[in-house]
Amino acid sequence: MLSSRLTIRVPQFPARIVRAASFPPKHAPKVAPFAAPETSVDPVLLLQLRERIIERHNPSSIDLDEPRRQRVNKSIFNIRTGLERRDINLIQKSWEELCQANDLHILTGEVFEEIGRLVAESLLSTVHPPEEMADSARRLFVEQVALAAAGRPTHSTDALNACFIVYLRRGEPRAVLELYKKFKQFPRTQDPTINDTDLDLVHIEDEFDTPTSDTLPGRVTAFLAVVTAFAVEDSFSAALKEYIRSGLRLPTAVTEEFLRTMSHDSALQNKVDIFIRRLPIGKSVARPHTLSKHLDRISKQREPASPSVENLYSWILDAMTEPDAYIAPDLNAISDTKPVAMCELIWASFLAAFLRQERNDLAAKLWKDMAQFGIKPGIMTWNMVLTVYLDRRATKEVLGAWGTMTSHGVKPDSFTYRIVISALFQQKRIAEALRWLGKFEADVKPSSTAEQTLPVYNAVLHHLLRLGRENAKTAFSLLEKMEKEGPKPDLVSYNTLMGYHSRQSDLKGMASTISQMAVVGVKGDVFTFSTILSALLKVGRADAPAIVLGIMRKQGVLATVAIYSAIINSQVQQQSTEHLQAAFRLLDEMENDSGVVPNEITYTSLLSGLYRGNWLSQDQLELHRKDIVARMKRKKLKFHSQGYNYLIKACLDSEGSAAVENALGFYREMVRNNVPRVGDTWYVLLAGLAGHKEWQIAQEIADEMFSSGAYPRKSVYRLVEKIRQEVRQ
Repeated sequence: MLSSRLTIRVPQFPARIVRAASFPPKHAPKVAPFAAPETSVDPVLLLQLRERIIERHNPSSIDLDEPRRQRVNKSIFNIRTGLERRDINLIQKSWEELCQANDLHILTGEVFEEIGRLVAESLLSTVHPPEEMADSARRLFVEQVALAAAGRPTHSTDALNACFIVYLRRGEPRAVLELYKKFKQFPRTQDPTINDTDLDLVHIEDEFDTPTSDTLPGRVTAFLAVVTAFAVEDSFSAALKEYIRSGLRLPTAVTEEFLRTMSHDSALQNKVDIFIRRLPIGKSVARPHTLSKHLDRISKQREPASPSVENLYSWILDAMTEPDAYIAPDLNAISDTKPVAMCELIWASFLAAFLRQERNDLAAKLWKDMAQFGIKPGIMTWNMVLTVYLDRRATKEVLGAWGTMTSHGVKPDSFTYRIVISALFQQKRIAEALRWLGKFEADVKPSSTAEQTLPVYNAVLHHLLRLGRENAKTAFSLLEKMEKEGPKPDLVSYNTLMGYHSRQSDLKGMASTISQMAVVGVKGDVFTFSTILSALLKVGRADAPAIVLGIMRKQGVLATVAIYSAIINSQVQQQSTEHLQAAFRLLDEMENDSGVVPNEITYTSLLSGLYRGNWLSQDQLELHRKDIVARMKRKKLKFHSQGYNYLIKACLDSEGSAAVENALGFYREMVRNNVPRVGDTWYVLLAGLAGHKEWQIAQEIADEMFSSGAYPRKSVYRLVEKIRQEVRQ
């Protein structure tokens, strides 16, 4: 039964989940031709009819022996009859017969889903839970149907969610959790592997309510029922662990609809609402690299982010200090009630974000909070602070922070020295920077690996080669020293040298560098070959693409689609006729080589580069667009959602009225071609239109979005609110 601490009446959930239109009308149920009494049907005709039924469901049925064939035919016949007559008992009996004979797999997915919908409607037909759910046989049947339907590729969760609702009404939260555990065992619903380093795909400000592309509302509703079960058991920590494992996000539209069904039970509604609000906060802390990336991004935005860095920190701080705290301030403080914890990366990321936004008051508060929690800033924290000052070109602050850090007994590492040396080079304090390099070589290099020290040397090479020919000589000497004493130069080192020779139009120097790379066995990458291509084009070599491809072959570099596409993209970014011609020549090479056939990304990258900026006329753009689309048709390729999103963004990143017209052109084409408009589509389009102050057009697009039945994420809702405010003014 329910927890004694909170008497909960589980509400009646809306029966609209069930797609009742899929059933025959209740007032006049259809009766199939074979639903008549068996005695009135020609036995031969009935046998043929049954054989056709079983063959429809299982093409391999000819392998069944005759007695088994007859049993299966009879069961399927009765299931179909039960569906027509809406007779759950008849369906259950036949289902159990098929289960006992291990023949349940013969039913098609459509039949599973039909049974599931009928079961769901039956379960939700009354406010009170059906009495028959107390029967173990009926319960087993209902759960089997629910799992079978939910495990189909269409993810029909009607019966599953109906089961959850009934169990909650019966005061059986543990039954909800056990059934959900079984549901997760299906391959298509297993918990995904969370990759904390896959940062570009996650937007933390939308973590609080955004579904991923494969998150279906039915599955979210199922999880919300699980959250309710945990709320009944008063176990937020268990709910948080399950949420982190699930990989789900909770769309605002789905959660609000779920909570509205609980309006008559404010105690449960408030408790579940609190759980829902806390879950994404806890999950964000459990993924420190993702949160760090997000804080870095929004702290650099010109437009205020929502939620802001300050809001995020406030929420997490509350989660560490309120009476029922669920986030620990340190990894060592994790407990049963605090299953996730802050780590130095998160503390440091918030500190850097506040400093980047010039909120020294909040940075000071964070220092104080860390001290109260007994958190001592380590080298990671200091390096992030120093990086902020480096980005500001604030050399004085860099050196001051170094002094404070060392006075607190924090030992600098290779990255710390790299920051200080770069800051000195920024101010052209070259001699001082080289002295710091000597200090680094004496104090840190002996106890460090080549992987740790090489970035310092590469940074020195980069700055020296940017500060004139006299300093370039020092760079060449340093490179020789690296080759003799270590760390050995790597691809970054040689690419830095290649970039210098390219800026000097020194083809001989580039050739020498390529030869040296071959001697030491370092192969070039996209930057290498793009640099060579640009240098050759700069001196008027029309055969530049062929030369670059020859160098790639000589180095043993496989010219993959990804490499070709990246080089093409780099050439288009130069925004010149010569580089554009080279890009198309490379595209021709790809199209004529069966081993590197261009894909959608190749064409999307090229076309978006043409629309980004105002370096081509509308006539030229249209000519190139038609050419690229024709090429894609020959390859039987077409743009998908991500491709259109990329093109729309490229257009709106440009200035002028033509940019908006071009973006809308791609959007309308997307609609005509029935390409799904996903969450990113709406955000990119509305944000771009807002940036161009095309408020009326943006409102029309927003209206289209809502009429399409989309579940926009919170950031899109905020955009729509801003757009409507502007239109009203």
